[in-house]
Parts: sequence; C-alpha cells; structure tokens
Amino acid sequence: MKGLRRDPVSAGLEIEGRIAVVLADVAPLLRIQHCSVELFSFDPASGHLVVTIHGNCPDCAGSPAMFATAIEAHVKQRIPEVREVILQED
Repeated sequence: MKGLRRDPVSAGLEIEGRIAVVLADVAPLLRIQHCSVELFSFDPASGHLVVTIHGNCPDCAGSPAMFATAIEAHVKQRIPEVREVILQED
C-alpha cells in the first residue's frame, strides 16, 4: 500500500532473517566445513554487519578470517542493505 511506513525495528529484523539465510550457505559454498558463520549483530542505520566464525580448519593452514573477502562479497551481493561485514573469530 502506498504511503505505509515500515517500522525500522521490524525492517531490521526482516533484514537479519535474510542475512541468517545467506550466512547458512556461506560455509558450504566456501568449503569450510569445520566452521560456522553466524550473525552477531546488524545495524540497519549504518549497514554494518558483524559475524562470528566458530571453529577452525584442522586440515589446512589457513584461518577462517582468510575467507573474509569472500564472505563479505557473498553477503553484500545478496543483501544490498549490508555495507560492511566485520568478522570476529570465536
């Protein structure tokens, strides 16, 4: 309906739901099976998304943080409201 304004809180929750779905696909796509990437916080005003990486890769020398660029690109491509992705390791 024209003229209806969305509540910023509910709009933020809707975006967080979409983010959670996208993050569920990240680890399998990047083939980091021993890690999970989860939403920690999202600020709809700034577009800053903080994700937590749980686990590590016992069979490789790399850390999950080395996938930061790929994770950010994947999320930003699918969720245009996300302007920056900040990774924090567990």
